[in-house]
Amino acid sequence: MEIKLLEKKDDYLKLRIFDEPHTLYNLLKEEVLKDDKVLMCGYTRDQTFEDTIIFQIKTREGENPVEIILDAARRLKEINEEFKTAFENAYPE
Repeated sequence: MEIKLLEKKDDYLKLRIFDEPHTLYNLLKEEVLKDDKVLMCGYTRDQTFEDTIIFQIKTREGENPVEIILDAARRLKEINEEFKTAFENAYPE
């Protein structure tokens, strides 16, 4: 995975993410939007010749978009671990 910073302000972040399926970013977007400090979050497929995603987040003034994305990714990791454990318990080998 490669991530290129396109634009960064105190309350805005725009990234280009290379070679990744958009389903992961849909999940991340949904988790980011659960945070009430977020005004807007979304992604689009880039319309260049490269297979990339443009991911954007706008936060309330004084709220760091990088920290909000990292927090959302941590929550998704915890959810994934909970699911994995539950699934392994339901279907032991």
